[in-house]
Amino acid sequence: MNTISSVLPASQARANFYDLLDEVSNKLRRFTITLRGKVKAVVMPADQVESWEETLEIMSNKKLSAAILRSEKERKQGKMISEKALLKELGISPMSLKQ
Repeated sequence: MNTISSVLPASQARANFYDLLDEVSNKLRRFTITLRGKVKAVVMPADQVESWEETLEIMSNKKLSAAILRSEKERKQGKMISEKALLKELGISPMSLKQ
């Protein structure tokens, strides 16, 4: 099988299942599986699923999302501190981090 469409019926997905897995794992492709013309599943690399789950977890935490938005706003306003200044403020020697 040379090229697999990214949207395919369940019967075609079943017939080419191992090729789909190869495409997903080696070429980082994603496939949408339909049944009777309706989307029923998406096959995608496991690490992408984990990434989406982490993103959803962060987005569902209102306090964390607000903190991220605040820090991004501060960054855009130039309200940043250098790593060197932060370490000095915290009393941490840069050399101690290299151990």
